[in-house]
Amino acid sequence: MSTAALRAVAPAEIEAAAPTLLQVVAPESITPERAHLPHPTEWTARMARALIEAVAGERPVTQLTKWTTREVLLQVTVRAAAARRHPAGKALASPLRRVGSVRICVVAPGIVEACAVVSGMTRARAIALRLEARDQRWIVTAMELG
Repeated sequence: MSTAALRAVAPAEIEAAAPTLLQVVAPESITPERAHLPHPTEWTARMARALIEAVAGERPVTQLTKWTTREVLLQVTVRAAAARRHPAGKALASPLRRVGSVRICVVAPGIVEACAVVSGMTRARAIALRLEARDQRWIVTAMELG
């Protein structure tokens, strides 16, 4: 490349050309107009444990109907059926489940993406959730389980 093609670029040009795809939302914006909602960190911890218990067959999947979309409920139902068929699923269940860390990221007011680590006696599992505020409660609209 020749030195003639290089030129100095002013910081204002760089800022003007940079795409603005991300929106930073302050942590205080989690619940200002949604004061009736539980804090998403606490709610994620309870829901992560409940979802993993349902997938393991320790909790009826129907208990989650009010708190999940149909797609998530179907995903949990399919995984729970697969766990029941698997030979390892017939071993003793690990009833002592502890939610270790929970992290949340506010995508927009009323929308939170969260992850948690749930530990049992023999293994730990990671779960990622997308929560949306609907009808004065958090609803799980997407779930990934590791």
